[in-house]
Amino acid sequence: MSWRGTLPATCWDAGEASAIIPVEAESTSVGVFLATHSTIPITQRDQVENVRGGMVVDERALLRAVQDQPADQPIIPILGKSGTGKSHLVRWLRANLETKPSTRLIFVPKHRMSLRGILELILEHASGPRADELRVKVATAVDAAADEKTAQLKLRAALAVNIETRGSRSEGTAEEIELRQYLASPEGLPALFGDDVFRSRLLTEHGPIARLVREKLSGKGDGDKEDAFGFTADDLNLSVDDVARAGHAAREVAGALTSEPSLRELAAKMINEQLGPSVSEVFGLGGDDLKQILTDVRVEMEQQGLELLVLIEDFSIFQGIQGGLIDAITLISTETQQLCPMRVVMAVTTGYFVNQMPETVYTRTYQVFDLDLPEGSASAFDPRGFASRYLNAVRVGASTLDKAHTQGDELVNACEQCPVNAACHQAFGQVDGYGLFPFNGPALERAIASQSANGGFVARNVLTRVIRPVLSRDNAEIENGRFPSEGFADDFRAGVEDRLTSIEEQFKLRSPGDDELSERRVRLVKFWGTGTGAENLASPIHDAFGVPPVEGLTRRSEPAPVPVPSLEPERDPTTRSAQARPPLPTPSPQSPAPEPRLVKAIDRWIATQNILQGDLNELRNIIFSAVRPRLNLEDGYGGENLWRNEKALAPGFEAKSVELNQANLAAAAAVLPIDRSNQRDMRALRALAWANQKGSWAGVPDGEALQRVAEEAVGEWARIVAAKLLPSSSAEDDHELALLASALLEASRALGIADAYKTDTASKIRALFAPGPPRVDAVARPQLQSLHNYILDGAPTRVGRAQLQQRLLRHASYTQGAGDPLALNVTKLAKAIRAGTTAAQWPDSTPDLIKTSVATLGNRLTSLEPQWQEAQALVPDLADLGGDIKDVAAELLVLVNERSAAGGLPGGISPEALRVAARALKQGDQRRVDEAFADLSRWDDLSGVERLQVLNGDWFEAAQRVRTWLDGATRAVALLQSSLGQGGTTSVQAEYAVGRDRLVGNLNAAADSIAGLLPTAPTAEDIA
Repeated sequence: MSWRGTLPATCWDAGEASAIIPVEAESTSVGVFLATHSTIPITQRDQVENVRGGMVVDERALLRAVQDQPADQPIIPILGKSGTGKSHLVRWLRANLETKPSTRLIFVPKHRMSLRGILELILEHASGPRADELRVKVATAVDAAADEKTAQLKLRAALAVNIETRGSRSEGTAEEIELRQYLASPEGLPALFGDDVFRSRLLTEHGPIARLVREKLSGKGDGDKEDAFGFTADDLNLSVDDVARAGHAAREVAGALTSEPSLRELAAKMINEQLGPSVSEVFGLGGDDLKQILTDVRVEMEQQGLELLVLIEDFSIFQGIQGGLIDAITLISTETQQLCPMRVVMAVTTGYFVNQMPETVYTRTYQVFDLDLPEGSASAFDPRGFASRYLNAVRVGASTLDKAHTQGDELVNACEQCPVNAACHQAFGQVDGYGLFPFNGPALERAIASQSANGGFVARNVLTRVIRPVLSRDNAEIENGRFPSEGFADDFRAGVEDRLTSIEEQFKLRSPGDDELSERRVRLVKFWGTGTGAENLASPIHDAFGVPPVEGLTRRSEPAPVPVPSLEPERDPTTRSAQARPPLPTPSPQSPAPEPRLVKAIDRWIATQNILQGDLNELRNIIFSAVRPRLNLEDGYGGENLWRNEKALAPGFEAKSVELNQANLAAAAAVLPIDRSNQRDMRALRALAWANQKGSWAGVPDGEALQRVAEEAVGEWARIVAAKLLPSSSAEDDHELALLASALLEASRALGIADAYKTDTASKIRALFAPGPPRVDAVARPQLQSLHNYILDGAPTRVGRAQLQQRLLRHASYTQGAGDPLALNVTKLAKAIRAGTTAAQWPDSTPDLIKTSVATLGNRLTSLEPQWQEAQALVPDLADLGGDIKDVAAELLVLVNERSAAGGLPGGISPEALRVAARALKQGDQRRVDEAFADLSRWDDLSGVERLQVLNGDWFEAAQRVRTWLDGATRAVALLQSSLGQGGTTSVQAEYAVGRDRLVGNLNAAADSIAGLLPTAPTAEDIA
């Protein structure tokens, strides 16, 4: 069962839509044509030159004008843009014109009428030897160029010759005369037309040459434009893939045309001037032949007392021979050549008539009928009445209409037999008893508006883009309960962009758990409703489309349609001016309650997918401000400052982390993607925009309910952000924390922080953030200082210790507000350190910069050979000293003092310097140096931690003090040995022989001890 009982839900056969509504009016039968005709407003003007003003009349005025047309004003043009109904008017005129027995009517259709067909149509009214001769000429000439490709090549060649021989002019400005001479020269347009490389561009399928040839051989097709075929400036903006192969002259003129728009305009004009003569040469027939044929026909008809009436659906099909037609129309009888009266009604686009007709046409025009109404005028034309007749015709069917017309029966109204006639007409609307179903007035108007570029009514567009698709495509959708479909909404979206834009109003129309039905109900109310908000429509509309009304939702009343004055004339009609006709009021929706700018921007974004970048930025800030407090970043995650999108902290959470650009929703960087198609999210965003404007929920319409919607969405958004960014609260699962702690501990060891070498967890935690100890060896140990700088300082391709510390604090620290972290989560951090990194893997959220920085640091700490070699050079070997260094130093001082007392102390020895160096030695210096030397000597056996510990040990100052004493002692011993070994025995020496032997023995022992500490013995230069 359907809403029509046992009958189908639709009341027409989908196949009839194409039969009743073809592309062109001439394609339908007379019965269908008359059944679908409705009165059309037309502007009637007496002045041809004035394209403004005039009276708004109907087609009956055109009929009267043709009947009253004087012989000396034989031309009546019907003007209008493509698709406005010019052909329909010509056909209506043909069907309703009652001609006298003496009138011979020639109807020239616009489609499938070739050059040969046109001439033969006229020759049907000619007889005698001259006519027979012309028939043979027509058949022979056109058949000779029956092949399109051949005709195209001939026309290209003819244009080249005619431009070269006829293109120059002596009239015009000096610049135009010069440019014409260049373009008409062999190096100009003729070179371009004759060039094989540019041939493909000139002969392109949709170009003017191919179109013109196709028209002359086969007539215009359904898809061809009504405008005359000719070259435009765009046709001469030429480029080819292999321009280097083109001739020099062709390249030069093509380049000039491409760079100079004004030159292209002149070139197109010159080519079009030669189209007529060239067409005549190619097809063997031209304007002169057409003039001769018409002249002969008129002479013969005059002899028979007849007159000629020509109805032309599209004057542009005479292009190339139009001059002969115009000459024949405007030709006046003379004493030697009597011609019958000839009247012509021709449909022609406004641009062609105004720009390409010769002056003689204007002077011989009787009246102009224009389908473009005067600006500011209003007509009684009702699109609903226009559509209703076609809707009825489709319901009745073409064969039934043709049969009724043939039998002279009245037009059948299919609605009269429908069991739901009254309810349907009441709900959907009707005009003159013809129902608008499946449309109603608003749906029809909105669909029509969506297909109109400037708001005007174009009959062809209404029929082929609105009525026919719905009746054909959507018939099955209605029958199967799928209407209004998504395809319907997409086709006519532009007509409802300002309707039901509020996501809240759309939400009121939902059926929980049935998204498909909810979406259809929204479409239904958008198109068929009043447009003021969520509402239930008339019950038959809901029933017809299988969309139940929403319980508890009110129905808004649609304003009653204003009666449309009829354009049908009385028996003796008179035309009425546009000003005398009352305008047709268009029902307008009630003004919605004022809404904040951002709320409107969201509605527009949902409806049209367009939004200003500034509005997007504001919405990002609103979402960010709502979500950020829900993350509780101060509770164990370091606070807001540590969640910026800096290189070491990425991914962070800032306003720009909210992704509203629909093309980037799936990008890895989208921390919080907001999908425009998600109704919940859009409702929440809209509610937040309201609250942001009002400052609280109190001033927001239905604020309590919308606050709940927003709270739910914000909570979900916060969970999404937390899942992507926040580390696990469990130390066992927070692998990044464990890896960061391990890396920082290694860095602290490399910096020589003592706590880093301790085994207890508390010391290790202190070491992670402890500053490196002050160092006095920075200058003496550049390799070690370089290592420390590497650890501390970041670089464009890596991060430093401080940035690693910041990242670790995101995992285990507390803060207050937006300040710096106040306390560590020691429990979590201790567990992470104790757990170690054996099974830890970097999570996906960790940026590559952190991973590579930690890996690079690890590699650097395993390659310490430069620092080792540097340390070895600074630590002396005291293994051969033979005792405590302070004892050896004391003995050396005794020797030096004795020698000094004896007056034999060599120059270069400073007892005071030795005494100061010995006094500087501290308890433990020798032990520190010995231990450092031992560790450095077994370097290969040390672990990584032990290596870092020895490199950063506290041996440097001890080694420096020992080295200072050693340097002075070594020099003194060398000088003393040299002094004691020179010269013979004196009385003084003999006196001290025993003491000397003792001194030498002690000196040798000291020398042996000290010499073993030096890399090499002192040279003679050192002793000197």
